[in-house]
Amino acid sequence: MNKADLIEAMAKAADCTKTQAGAALDAFTDSVTATLKKVTK
Repeated sequence: MNKADLIEAMAKAADCTKTQAGAALDAFTDSVTATLKKVTK
C-alpha cells in the first residue's frame, strides 16, 4: 500500500474526499514526526 492507496482507503472509511483524507494524513504524520523529534533530542 502506498500513500495514494492509504488516502483512498481513509476517504472511503471516513466518508470524506480524498483531499480531506490527504490533509488528515499529512497532519497526522507531521504530528508524529514532530513528537518523535522532541523525544529523540
